[in-house]
Amino acid sequence: MPAEGWTGRFMYHAPGGLAGAIDDTSSLLDDGFAMATTDTGHESQDDPSFYRDDHAKLNFGFRANHLTTLLAKRIIAEFYGRPAEYAYLWGCSNGGRAALVEALRYPDDYDGIIAGAPAVDYGSGLHAWALEATRHQKRNPLTLASVALLDANTRRACDLIDGVADGLVGDPRKCTVELLELDALECAGDPSPDCLTAGQIETARYLYTGITDASGAVVVPGVYPGAELGGDFQLWVTGPVPFLDTTANELSARTLEAVMHRKPGFSLDTFDAVKDLPELRDTMVSAAVPAPDFTPFRESGGKLIIYNGWHDHPCRASALEDFLAKAQDLNGADALDGYLRTFMVPGMVHCWGGPGAWAADYIQAIVDWVENDVAPDRLVAEHPGDFGFLESQAVVVGRIVSWSEAILEAGEAIADRKRFTRPLCPYPQYAQYRGSGDTDDAANFDCAED
Repeated sequence: MPAEGWTGRFMYHAPGGLAGAIDDTSSLLDDGFAMATTDTGHESQDDPSFYRDDHAKLNFGFRANHLTTLLAKRIIAEFYGRPAEYAYLWGCSNGGRAALVEALRYPDDYDGIIAGAPAVDYGSGLHAWALEATRHQKRNPLTLASVALLDANTRRACDLIDGVADGLVGDPRKCTVELLELDALECAGDPSPDCLTAGQIETARYLYTGITDASGAVVVPGVYPGAELGGDFQLWVTGPVPFLDTTANELSARTLEAVMHRKPGFSLDTFDAVKDLPELRDTMVSAAVPAPDFTPFRESGGKLIIYNGWHDHPCRASALEDFLAKAQDLNGADALDGYLRTFMVPGMVHCWGGPGAWAADYIQAIVDWVENDVAPDRLVAEHPGDFGFLESQAVVVGRIVSWSEAILEAGEAIADRKRFTRPLCPYPQYAQYRGSGDTDDAANFDCAED
C-alpha cells in the first residue's frame, strides 16, 4: 500500500500457471494503487500434486482469490481510514481464468477486470490438448528447425490475407490448414532441415487442428497458424526452456495424474482424449469457468476487458471464441457490448511476446472505462522489439501487472528494433489496412468486420 499518494484504487493480481508463489504486489504502487495477490494456498509453481488435496483444489479453483480480495479490502480500509473507491483485477492465463471466475461467481468484488489469455477450457480441454500434443511430439518430434520451417510456410500462405506484407497473419481465422499445404513440405528423400517427415507433418497438423472425434469433428480446438517462432512452440512443444525440466505440455499432462488420482488404475497411457473428456470435466469442475451469464456482473456496474493472442498455445483463441459465442447466446451481443470488450491480438503468443504489435495499456483502458465511462472501442498496440514469450517473461519479472510498460521500456534499449503500431479492434473486428499510408502506423488501419 502506498504510504503517500494513494488514489483510492486497488489492483489485485490473480496468479497464473499453477500459482504457488507470491508475485507482483508493487509495480503499481508509484501510480497510487494498493495491490494484493495470493499463492492460492500452496507453495510450488511447478508441482501439480496439490490437486490431490480437495481443499487446496477448491482454493486454487475459486476460493483463494475471492477470500484474499475480501481481506485486502478490509486491510486497505483500516489502513487509510476509508474503503477503496475503485477495485480492479488483472490476471493472465490461469489468472485470466480466475478473472472470469471472479466476474461470474463474485460479481460485486471488482469494478473493472482485465482477463488476459483466459484459460476458458482449463477444466478439460487444455490438459487433454496438452497430453495429445505430448503424444504426437514423442512419436514424431518437431525440432526448432522444423518450427522455423512452419513459420516461413505460414507467412508464405497467409501473410497477404490482410493486404499487408509484414510477416504477420492479420486475421488468422482466414488462415486455414488447407491454405498451409503442409503436405508440400514433406521430404522427397532423406530428412533435412529444409523439409518435414510425414510424421512431423502429422504433429503440425494436430497442433493447428486440435483433437477430433471419429467423425472428424473438432472436440478441442488447436492453435491458429502464425508466430511459430514467437516462443510458444519452444515452451510448449519442443523445449528446451531454462526454467522447466520438461515442456509445458508435458507438465500439463502430468497434472492429469494428480487430478485423476482417485480413479483406480488411471494411466496417462490409456487416457482417451475424446471418450474420457466428460469425466475429466466433472473432476475439474472446481477450476472450471462457469457458464458465461454476466447478468449479475452487469447489474453491479462492472466492466470487463479480455485480451488474447491469436497464436496462444495453452489458451487457444478458438476456445475463447467458443466461450464468447456462448456468452452472446446467454446475454445478447448488444448487451455484452455495454460492459465487455475482447481484443484478439495478431502476432502475439501466450500473454505477451511474438512478432506482432502486442504491447498495449489495458490498465489505463479499464480505468478510463470504469471511472470516465470511456469504452475501449480501439486500442493502439506497439511492437516493442524482438521479444518472444521467453524473452518477455524475463523482462516482466517483478512487474507482471504493469507488463506493457516494462516491455516498452526494455524495447527502448534495443538500438536496431523495428517499431510499428497496430490498432487492436474489439472482436470480431480486425485491423484492415486502408490501402495507403505507412503500414507501420496504426492510423492507417481501420477496424473492420467481414
